Amino acid sequence: MTKDSKNLLQRGLENIHSPFSSFIGAQTTSSLILLLSTIIALWWANSNYAATYVNLVHTPIGLFFGDFEFKASLKHVINDGLMVIFFFLLGLEIKREVLVGDLAQPENRRMLIFCALGGMIFPALIYSLFNFSLDSQIGWGIPMATDTAFALGVLTIVRKHIPASLLAFIVGLAIVDDIGAILVIAIFYTEQISALYLSSAFALVAFLAIANYAGVRQPAFYIIVSLATWVLMLNSGVHATVAGVAIALTVPARPKLSADKLLDKAKSKISSLQKNDKDVDVLASKTDHEKVLEVRDVAEEASTPLRRWEDALELPVSLFILPLFALINAGVVVNLTSFVDSLTQPVGLGVISGLVLGKFIGITGACWLALKFNLGKLPENVNFQHVIGASLITGIGFTMSTFIATLGFAGQPEQLQYAKTAILIASVIAAVAGTLYLRMMSKQAHN
Repeated sequence: MTKDSKNLLQRGLENIHSPFSSFIGAQTTSSLILLLSTIIALWWANSNYAATYVNLVHTPIGLFFGDFEFKASLKHVINDGLMVIFFFLLGLEIKREVLVGDLAQPENRRMLIFCALGGMIFPALIYSLFNFSLDSQIGWGIPMATDTAFALGVLTIVRKHIPASLLAFIVGLAIVDDIGAILVIAIFYTEQISALYLSSAFALVAFLAIANYAGVRQPAFYIIVSLATWVLMLNSGVHATVAGVAIALTVPARPKLSADKLLDKAKSKISSLQKNDKDVDVLASKTDHEKVLEVRDVAEEASTPLRRWEDALELPVSLFILPLFALINAGVVVNLTSFVDSLTQPVGLGVISGLVLGKFIGITGACWLALKFNLGKLPENVNFQHVIGASLITGIGFTMSTFIATLGFAGQPEQLQYAKTAILIASVIAAVAGTLYLRMMSKQAHN
């Protein structure tokens, strides 16, 4: 359909759709929606309607099939169910980065691993110093994590003052950081482990890996086996979100057709369409319709399931799952007493110091050592001063830190309150400090 053949309503909708799609797809938009959900949760939990917020969080949701009953609170459905999809997307991103991204280059990989390890070890150590020999020591994993969405959202504020390669560096750093957080969740934040369920879950993961090797690419097959894997992991004692990452690593990452075969096959299909004397009419002609579908199938064979599924999940996760997680988990009762307690109690001190100081010391220290001993290199146009700013911004640990806090302090509501408040305080400090530092550094460079 040409532009001239479109009616007024169609042209009007297109004029709206294009800018709206660009707005929805922007990184800034997803960060703003996540921030808005956090603000709503905080307002709701501290308003006169706080009781309705608590009721919403604990609203039971269930499925019933005869005598079979599955029932859980809305919070558990989101944290143990929907967040698996987030971790699945995270696993897809990790696999792509390892195969073809920054983690595929040995010198870049070494630098990112060194910086990420420093950014995990020092925050955990600092937290442990404040909480040594206390019951709250279980929260040592909280300040290890970085919220990639919020960190990139903050960086967009200063994107004109930093090289584009710094964004890629932080994404790579956050991905290695996320790998560490996933391992910490899997190993240290588990209930009593059922060997039968766990071995069965990993047997299905191995089955998916074999299916990938055998060339199986049907989404329905992966969805059915993945659901079974999730149920087994949910009952194993290891947190179900680990299943999302493990499954993602089995998703096919290579196209079914090589580049030369793709071109030959595509040319053949398109040529068969061009041979028609009449215009292609997919509505009236069944033959034309089938040939167009064959062209579509060729295009699908040329792409990779990993890329397709990553693209398909990116918007639902950033615009729905993460904001919903924030809405349900960020509703912390904040008053002068709780604010002071978060700044004076060991949990709060450990979280804030770990995220703000631990990330800064760990990442910059590891980067300095790696550069000094030539163990890795920074991306083009990125210098050590940029790394200092990045290390401050990685102290934004909102989503992952909150997730780990809910696991560690599941039976300690008071400590969970301190931890969540401290995470919010630390994230704000990290965002402001990182933004101001990068802007100041940019001004000095131009003077």
